[in-house]
Amino acid sequence: MTKKTTQANQSLLVRWYNFRVAAMQNFLALIESKIQALLEGTMDRLLFPGAASSLSSQLVTLIDEKIQAQTDTREKFVPDLITLFVSPEKWDAWQETMPTLNQVASEVEAGWLEQGYQFRVPLRIQLAQNPSLAVDAIEISTALTLPSSDTSKTSLQITAPEAPAEPVRPERAYFIINGKEQHYLNKTIIKIGRRSTSDIQLDDPLVSRDHLQLRAQQGHYLLFDLSSTGGTFLNNQRVKTATLKPGDVIRIGKTLLIYNQDMPGTGLNPTTIIATKE
Repeated sequence: MTKKTTQANQSLLVRWYNFRVAAMQNFLALIESKIQALLEGTMDRLLFPGAASSLSSQLVTLIDEKIQAQTDTREKFVPDLITLFVSPEKWDAWQETMPTLNQVASEVEAGWLEQGYQFRVPLRIQLAQNPSLAVDAIEISTALTLPSSDTSKTSLQITAPEAPAEPVRPERAYFIINGKEQHYLNKTIIKIGRRSTSDIQLDDPLVSRDHLQLRAQQGHYLLFDLSSTGGTFLNNQRVKTATLKPGDVIRIGKTLLIYNQDMPGTGLNPTTIIATKE
């Protein structure tokens, strides 16, 4: 190999490396902006103006650092448990933010999956109290589930959080898809879209690869639109987040999903929409 060829190959490697770095920086900036947009109203009202920007920046940085610290270069796993430590004085207020935090978890998971990264278990965000924190302070811990089911905690975690209660999944819940197929919902987190790894894969070109996600909570399913291109419509209203009730009709692309449960005495009550956004 000539000296000129070696230099050309080195130049190509440098350009490829710079391209990968720039692409990752753009991706991290995009994820951060999505998280900030979700948190802005809630966090800035709960804490102080600018809190959403600070939290989203810290969150993305910690996740990226956790990924880069992994020594196995063949496959990279994203942290699957994020704990937000808050002061006891703000505990009740933070509990009200869980629907928003669930939506953040869905967006973060969808974003990193799109980049080819993996999760050992679905991403969760939980809250824990830290009495030593100032009233408006917050600390973040990220954890990665190991094959042995142990977790590795970052240095920012001060005290181990209590194990969260297992989400309560609605009994015998199911979708009727396009008036024909009946699909039972038997997981606490259900991914819906065109992607082959989706729990419910839809052959609809107007449906995004990662279109929406359902998360079980206190006997109900919460619906989260994953920044889909065509949007998610619930009972003819466009929604980002909502709590499902039997009889609800979800439209994504050209696909209709009717939510129901095989339970005695269940009525067809339309859902209460948590948040809508055009």
